[in-house]
Amino acid sequence: MYTVKNSAEFLSALTGLDERLKDLKLSSVEVDKEKSSVTYNFICDKAVDAALREKILDVCEKNTARIFSSVTVNVAKIVSNGDLIVRAAFKFLKDNYPSVSIFLEQEDISVVTEGNLVKYKLRLTKDGAEYVVKNGALKKLNEFLSKNFCSEFAGGTEIKPDSVSVNLLSEEVFEGELEKIEYRTIKVRDVLVIDDPAIGENAVYIEDVSDGTHTVCGKITEITERETKNGKPFFIIHIDDTTGTLSGVYFSKKTTYDKIKRLQAGDAIIARGTLGEYGGRRSFTFDKINGCTFPDDFVKKSRRKKTAPRNYKLVFPEPASTVKVSTVFNYNEVLPEELTEKTFVVFDFETTGTDFMNNGITEIGAVKIEKGKITEQFTTLVKPDYPISQEIIDITGITPEMVKDAPKIDKVLPDFLKFIEYSVIVAHNAPFDTSFLRRFANENDYEVSNKVMDTLEMSRRLLPALRHHDLKTIADYFGIAFRHHRALSDAYATAEAFIELMKIKHKNDENKK
Repeated sequence: MYTVKNSAEFLSALTGLDERLKDLKLSSVEVDKEKSSVTYNFICDKAVDAALREKILDVCEKNTARIFSSVTVNVAKIVSNGDLIVRAAFKFLKDNYPSVSIFLEQEDISVVTEGNLVKYKLRLTKDGAEYVVKNGALKKLNEFLSKNFCSEFAGGTEIKPDSVSVNLLSEEVFEGELEKIEYRTIKVRDVLVIDDPAIGENAVYIEDVSDGTHTVCGKITEITERETKNGKPFFIIHIDDTTGTLSGVYFSKKTTYDKIKRLQAGDAIIARGTLGEYGGRRSFTFDKINGCTFPDDFVKKSRRKKTAPRNYKLVFPEPASTVKVSTVFNYNEVLPEELTEKTFVVFDFETTGTDFMNNGITEIGAVKIEKGKITEQFTTLVKPDYPISQEIIDITGITPEMVKDAPKIDKVLPDFLKFIEYSVIVAHNAPFDTSFLRRFANENDYEVSNKVMDTLEMSRRLLPALRHHDLKTIADYFGIAFRHHRALSDAYATAEAFIELMKIKHKNDENKK
């Protein structure tokens, strides 16, 4: 099954049938290839009787390709009621933009109807208002409401006082839980209580310890007794748990002094303490210490990689500047399910050189393909930590001056990973671009597990008659406009070539059956 868009000419023919159909909308068209049937789903703000429905069906049958043997029409009456719109808008924002809905109640949404135009306002904090504009939420909400109600929609924001001081555009909302360090643990044995039995037997890796209070363990590498100016004893203890080393001080108590004094290098301890800055130096303060046996069979576990952030922060997707639409009015352009039922992101990197371990990214360009249509684009310059040679400047046109104020890859990467999330990623000569992507993702502790498709390999397999399979040659073959060596231009050309290659692949697969 597909859902495809309607043509303006077709809808005009329908709305001209009767005054009652003035605000008729085609919400979707369902195509069943196996049954050669089409179902048109309309919404209307007026009741449609059987006679008028037959007229709608007649227009639909005349405008449907003859390949379809069965045409069905459904017309649902939906009135643009203010309360219904508010509830629908609130649910949409709650489901799709939870970081906004935290500070939004239903009563914060107001609706005013002016003829067929519905104006609504979202009463948000300043940060929330900035967020919905930058993240494209208003545009997406307008599209959602227009599809589900017989009106056109225009949204805006209104600032309300901050009830809670939270910056929606910062790491503070949701990202803390998504990007925090994962604390891996070591389980010790034979705990010998010196300070407190409540310490337990589980400690975090020293490698994972950050500012704050933690339980750690390890074998003592050095322990030294000292005295304060007041003559009170304390100990400087160094421990190693094989993931890292930690040094700190322990201020002994009368009840624990003798037991701590008997500890020596090679003994294992499990301790509760706090890591912080003292006198300009980072140090650990051991609050409670117990003896233990460090596990001989301990094997360090790899840290789980971070996933893409929940929201964009720096680089936001934009609507695609070229749109190709598949419709039932041109059946020859109906796209294969393999293309329409998945989301693809076609991307291209411009870099300072070809060796991914010794070069950086200077530009990212990417476009998203949804239901066979290029829908969004993502583009940004990137400031590399590597020089840009004159040879690369001549090839890409990207100069050091152009990128000197651009964000670095560690700031851009989370947004790009958000853009490619849940998508099949596509590139021309994919091993080149994915090697850079995986290198910088790994350095920033992110995981990239997307399936990858390569238009270079597809072209070699599907277009064997071509002498060359570079992007320029393939673009010329398909008649695709192409301006080489800027990332977004390359991404668009690759995306359009990818769609054409998927059509050819589908035809070949059908011929093999």
